[in-house]
Amino acid sequence: MAVVKKTVSISEDIYREAVGLSKNFSQTINQALREFIKKKKREKLLSLAGSWEDFEEDGVEFVNRVREEDKKASEGE
Repeated sequence: MAVVKKTVSISEDIYREAVGLSKNFSQTINQALREFIKKKKREKLLSLAGSWEDFEEDGVEFVNRVREEDKKASEGE
C-alpha cells in the first residue's frame, strides 16, 4: 500500500478527542476518510434516483462500474 503524507489543519479539540479515543491518529484519519467516501458515494447514488432515462449505460454496467470504483478505493486502504 502506498502512503501519502499531507499536512492538514484541524481544530485542536477534535484532534485531542480523536487521540484520546485512538492512539493511532493515522488509522483514525484513514477510517474517517473511508466513511466519508462511502457516505458521499451513497449520496451520489441517491441523487441519481429517477434519472435513469438520461443514463448512457444500463443498470448492470452502472453497478459494475460502481463496484469497480469501490474495489479500487478499498485497495487504497
